[in-house]
Amino acid sequence: MHMTEPTQSTALRLDRQAYERLLQRASFLRQWLQPTIEGMENIPQAEGALLVTNHGHFGMDLPVLLSLILDGTGRAVRSLGDRVVFATPVFRDIARAMGAIEGEPGTTVRLLQDDQLVLVYPGGAKEALGDPDAAYRLQWERSHGFIRTALRAQKPIIPVAGLGNEELYVQVVSQDRVRQSGVGRLISKFLGDKYVTPIYMGLGPLPFPTELHYIIGEPIHLPYGPEAANDKEIVIKLHQQVTETTQQLIDQGLEERESTGAGTDTGTDSDAVPRTPS
Repeated sequence: MHMTEPTQSTALRLDRQAYERLLQRASFLRQWLQPTIEGMENIPQAEGALLVTNHGHFGMDLPVLLSLILDGTGRAVRSLGDRVVFATPVFRDIARAMGAIEGEPGTTVRLLQDDQLVLVYPGGAKEALGDPDAAYRLQWERSHGFIRTALRAQKPIIPVAGLGNEELYVQVVSQDRVRQSGVGRLISKFLGDKYVTPIYMGLGPLPFPTELHYIIGEPIHLPYGPEAANDKEIVIKLHQQVTETTQQLIDQGLEERESTGAGTDTGTDSDAVPRTPS
């Protein structure tokens, strides 16, 4: 039985109207960033799947990606949020309206088994707040949980490359320098070292008008049963496969962007979503 909404827990149900309303409110980002996307045919029409992608600055581009997939497939995507997001009432309410849930493995498995699309950033805060010299280099070394989750749910993993999301803001003070400040030491003490945020510059609160482009890769079907989630060697093997596949998508996209000299604009792709929102 294929469901379009989670049924096992009321807390997991998506308020579709609130979801679409929030993405509509964020539509100015699509006008500002002029996003394109290719590979939409790799999103299943009804089955559950775990989407994995590289993390841009603050996840600012997340509503853009969600709206592109919604427009292209009619499907909502449930994203996994960090515990810090859900610790603050204002951000928690926004995250929930956007369909996000706190990244707990059991909850994610239930959503996938209920044939939902779930998106995760395996690099987390480390990748989102990294130094510019690490831009577009996946930092998933210690993130094996998403592999175990997909195995337990018996759902495919879909790699997604995000291009342009590393140029939304310019880092003017590094994370290491902020750590040495009084504020940085407080954040490190109460939230954890990885949550110390560098100082960025944009156009005021807005990001620079960087053209975003997403590449959705082919689903990676896992040839093992749910019991493989407890097999360390299998998990490591699959982790390497998914990481390398996603990195290759990113690298190919960057090469195409450089060769065309057109930023992230690949709007000539036959399956790309139009650059202006409908």
